[in-house]
Amino acid sequence: MEVSKTVTLDRAGKEDAEKLSQISRRAFHSDVDVGAPSEEGGPPGYDSPEFQTNLMRWCDYHIILYNSQIVGGLIVARKGSGHYECARIFVDPEYHNRGIATRAFELAFQMYPDAKMWTLGTPEWNVRTKHFYEKLGFVQVGWTKEEPQWRGRFYEKLMGPNQPHVRTRISELTPGMKQVQIEAKVLGISEPREVHSRTGEPLKVAEATVHDGAGSIKLALWNDQIRQVKVNDKIRIYNGYVTSFRGQKQLNAGRYDPPVILS
Repeated sequence: MEVSKTVTLDRAGKEDAEKLSQISRRAFHSDVDVGAPSEEGGPPGYDSPEFQTNLMRWCDYHIILYNSQIVGGLIVARKGSGHYECARIFVDPEYHNRGIATRAFELAFQMYPDAKMWTLGTPEWNVRTKHFYEKLGFVQVGWTKEEPQWRGRFYEKLMGPNQPHVRTRISELTPGMKQVQIEAKVLGISEPREVHSRTGEPLKVAEATVHDGAGSIKLALWNDQIRQVKVNDKIRIYNGYVTSFRGQKQLNAGRYDPPVILS
């Protein structure tokens, strides 16, 4: 039977969390065969039933069904008008190489007809996902540096010439704006300073001055983001928000949306 007739997507429920965590564990541990630096490991919470349940609240968590059996998961995050992110996809290694993940993406694209752009990230060492995403039409536009030991490939898929995704110019930014996407060059970065959150948590922050040819703005870099960005980098912020600090506009990257260093 054709895989298109045997693969379906359905919304995950908390009763699926245990099974999904077990499948996720097997799937991400199999990455050792395609370049993972260790036999065990995966993204945050990959083997935790509780984390799967949390993801169901934060994102659109879909179970991947093959002949009505759960064989994987596909998690979609809404990042703004027309922008969706594949936050995670995994298939039980027992069912690899059957076209299941490809069909799952095809179904996801159909489920979000308003999408103008899809994005996702994958480790640079993963030769399997590089081939897979590029076959689906994703194009690598840059790198993320969330992990000190390796970079992440960052991909975009534009859904068609009639649905352009427009980035905001820095000169158009105003305090209160959310889910903004800008592209700019880093002109300078201040020395980090220590501050405290409202709950008393110690934090480090540095200010990067970024310029896009039409204007400049201070970009707040928090904690680990500070080491990820260098002077003269050309970066893209995908899910930023604008605040006002001491009477000046300030751009912030989303907590789970690190700056992308353009290729």
